[in-house]
Amino acid sequence: MKKTLLPLIAIVAIGCSSSLESPPEVEVVVETTVEEINAERGDPCDCIESKIEVIDAFIAEVHEGKFSTSELLNKAFSATMDGCLATLGHVEADLAWSQQLKECESFSTIRDAMIEVKNQVMLLKDNEQNEFVDDIDEGGSTEVLDKLKESAH
Repeated sequence: MKKTLLPLIAIVAIGCSSSLESPPEVEVVVETTVEEINAERGDPCDCIESKIEVIDAFIAEVHEGKFSTSELLNKAFSATMDGCLATLGHVEADLAWSQQLKECESFSTIRDAMIEVKNQVMLLKDNEQNEFVDDIDEGGSTEVLDKLKESAH
């Protein structure tokens, strides 16, 4: 009887101890495809059409000289391009989306706006640099160091 009772107790003990332990949790990683990511953005041509009016208004503000620094212009343009035209940080999806946008008939409006903004940013940067150099010529090296210190903050 001892011979049959001992293995029976061992089996019950093993069975009980294993039922108390929870199985290891398996983390399921679901990877979204490029097509799924871009499908969530909607139709690329509808995206452009919905943004044309906003971009036209933005370009009018650029022509009016509303943005006094390249930094302000870049931030405002980024905000204007937000939404369906913004990048998501997923390289493959962003490249595929960009390619789809280029195939739209009205893409030239977006491209022209981007060129205008780039040119205005370059003009503002040149002006900022010239002002900085002019200030240096007028104030000497002490002011240069002060300006560099200010721009670092």
